Order: sequence, then C-alpha cells, then structure tokens
Amino acid sequence: MVYFENKPYLNYIVIIILGILYTVSFAPYSFQFSIYLSLTLLFYILFHSNKKTSIYLSYLFGLSIFSFGTSWIFNSLYDYGGENLVASLLVTIFLILFMSIFFIPLGMIINKDIATKKTFNFLMPASILVLIEIVRSNIFGGFPWLLVGTGQLGTIFDAFYPLFGTHFVSFLVTLISSLIAIIMIRKRNIKHFVILFFVLLSISIVNFIEYDWSTDKKIKNNITIIQPNINQRLKFNNSEIKFIKNKYIEMFKRDDLHNIVLLPETAIPIIYENDKNFYEEKLLPHVDYIIGGVFRHNNITNETFNSILVLNNKEQFYDKKHLVPFGEYIPFKNLFIHIIEIFNIPMSNLSHGKSHQSKISFNDIFIEPLICYESAYPELIETTNKDFSIIVNISNDAWFGNSLAPYQHLQISQSRALEFQRYLIRSANTGISAVINKDGEIVDTIPLNHEGILNASITSSKGKTPYRYFGDYPVLMLIFSIMFFYFFTSNKYG
Repeated sequence: MVYFENKPYLNYIVIIILGILYTVSFAPYSFQFSIYLSLTLLFYILFHSNKKTSIYLSYLFGLSIFSFGTSWIFNSLYDYGGENLVASLLVTIFLILFMSIFFIPLGMIINKDIATKKTFNFLMPASILVLIEIVRSNIFGGFPWLLVGTGQLGTIFDAFYPLFGTHFVSFLVTLISSLIAIIMIRKRNIKHFVILFFVLLSISIVNFIEYDWSTDKKIKNNITIIQPNINQRLKFNNSEIKFIKNKYIEMFKRDDLHNIVLLPETAIPIIYENDKNFYEEKLLPHVDYIIGGVFRHNNITNETFNSILVLNNKEQFYDKKHLVPFGEYIPFKNLFIHIIEIFNIPMSNLSHGKSHQSKISFNDIFIEPLICYESAYPELIETTNKDFSIIVNISNDAWFGNSLAPYQHLQISQSRALEFQRYLIRSANTGISAVINKDGEIVDTIPLNHEGILNASITSSKGKTPYRYFGDYPVLMLIFSIMFFYFFTSNKYG
C-alpha cells in the first residue's frame, strides 16, 4: 500500500513526508487529522520493516519533525546571537540530530518482529511513543515541544486533559493510529475493528459527560494586557532603554487601561533594583497593580533572576524555576563555554528560582506564574481547592522571529489552561498575547508583531482537577504495565 519493498529508498521519502504531516497538526496550521495519517502510515511501514531498517526510519521521522517544526532555533541563534551563520547552522543541526535520537526506541520495538496478530500488541506503539515524549520532556532540562496531545485541543479529547493531561491524549491518538495500521495489515481480522470501535465509543462517552472540576468566583477582574512589540535587536541595546521606557510611559497614559496591567517578560531589560523608581513614579500612578517581567538581583547571594513582579503598595516576586538551557544558563559550563562566547547571548547566566516560593497575588486572587518556556511544564502549576487563582504567562517570543514558535508556544499555554481549568492570561513582547478561558479556548489575542493592548474580564477559579492531583503518574503506570506485560509474554511464549 505505502510500503515499497522493492524500492526501499521510497520508504525514506515517505517517512520524511510523514514527519512534515506530523508537524502541520500543530499551530499555526492545525490540520489535526494529519497526525493520524502521519502515525498510521509510520506504523504501517515500521510493521513491514526489519529492526535495523525500522531504527533508521524512526530516526529519520524525528529528523523530519524537528527540521520542519523547530527550525526557529536557527532564527534565535542567528538573528540574536551575533549573526554567525556557520555556528548557528552547526548548533541547530546538532540539536535536531540529538533530539531525533529519542525516536530510535520506537524502531527498536515497533518492526515486523512484533507480532501484530497478538491481540494486545497494538498497545505497544502508544506506550513507546508516550514514554519517548515523557523522557524528552524531562531529560537534560527537557524539550516538551510538539507533543502529540498538544495539537489535539478543541477535539473529542478535550475532556481528557483535566483528567489525565496531555501525555494521555498523546496515548489515545497513537493508540487509534496503531489500531488503524494493524487493521490495514490484517484486513480480515475482526477483533481489531471491535477494539477500535470500543475505544472510540469510550472516548465519545467521556467527552459527552460534562463536568466542571473548578468553581468560579462570582466577581470578575478587569485586566489590561500590554504588548509593546519591541524589536529584539532594540530590547537588549542599552542605548535604546530610554526609547523603551518612553513607549511604556505613553501606553500607561491611555484612558482605556484597567487598574491591573500585565506586562511581558523582562519588560525593561535592566536590573529592577537599579531602576525601581521608574515603575513607582512613572507607571504605577496610572494603575493599581503592575504585573510584569523584570530582572531581579539578590545582593546577598549575588544572583540574578528572571522574575515576575507584582507591584502596588508592596513588591512581590516569583523567580523563574525552569530556565532555558544555553539561553538563560549554561549547562556543563566547562564543555560549552566557548560555544556560548561565540553567540554572546544577553543575560545567559541567570540563577534558578527556589522550588518553594511564596505565592504572589492581587486582589486576593492568587497567580500561577509561568515565565516563557515554563508554560511547557504543567508540574509548575500549583492550584488548590481553597484559593481562587488564574494562570499568568509572560514571554518574550521575539527571540523566535517570524517563525512557527510563537504559535506553537501559545498552543502549549492553551493546554495548561484546559488541564487545570483556569483562565490564562498571556503577555508576550511581540506576541502572541492572549486571553484563554478555562476550556483552553482563545477568547482574544493581539496578533504577532503588533503593538497594542487587550482589555479583558477574567474569571478566577478554585479547585483541583484530577490531573492536578495525580499528574502523569496514571499514564506512566499504564504504559509501564503494558510494556511489562508485553516483554513478560514475549519472553515466556517466544
């Protein structure tokens, strides 16, 4: 059908196309059905290939995904790291080659050696792929980007996000795809048709049952989100600080601002303690609260943090816990220091925030803070049953330029809102700033590369979703049980 036994090179071409189809299931394209086409045909080809070929094909699949879906890494390195073409290209290629390695275990297990005639073996592709996602999301700082489940917002899986999280949605999508692949191979075997029918029926029933896991506060909060749209080349140019400040002064003079204003990550890219009078004297007189990103310096420990400031008659801070490797801190410093010196990335020696920090709030509404990349880590959100809260995400996606990344980043934020059933407000320097409701739906946005404000009426909520209680442990238990059963039966019965 799509497996070319006599012309094996055609299989490699097909795999590259399937990697692209995987990527276009995510924002901004959002061709959500393409993920099924991608995974189904991938498994169909792997089921026909020997182990060695399957490993090569799986690796190529990863290469195709990351080459197309994360090419914005080059934008960041080249445009804002000194415009060193060779170094930017080499580092981007290395990262893509490295990230693609995570797909190799898929080919090691899913190949023609796995007996598709065994009833329960259809569970293995989903188990392996989700395990790959979880490992990739956590090892070496993690890269939880382009997870299968992230691209399925607004579908029949929406009820599963607050239940079991994004990885479980990845499991279900992959499970359906693997069943279809096996049905394509074993057309006369009715049992996999029956299994697929009951899987889809179960998903439909769960999605049909509406349940609100959080309780809304009756009084809403009016908030203004500011998107200054400051070019990244200007943002970290010291000679442009006055221009940046004047832009904020003019925006704060507008008559249509609400009394709570949200600013993007590192709104003014200098140490806050050296310039706090600007916030207190030039901006705060116009509003009741300023919530925004600053660089905070601790003189006692001589550490600098990427932080969220909540300012009214007092200061509250949240220090970013999950820093971007090579962008905000240098892992394995002795090994990579010379490479980092080539790019000269500003503020790349920041300190990690403490694991346990005091909660920040405004008007008795607690903030679940996420700075930039942290939106990809659901474990950082600590909603409770007693405290009304919203999720606040501030970012500076100007690093990504005109690429897929700002759209992908916004989609990741949507999944956090749905998993925890909280409103999420997002201010990004050049976009995409947004208001996202507790169902993960975008209420309003400021488009990419536009300056503007967004006035919103926000509902805060309290209550824990099942995913908040249990995290990814249920899906981990599921996939390890499946894998244990598979390897146990394989060894026992050959």
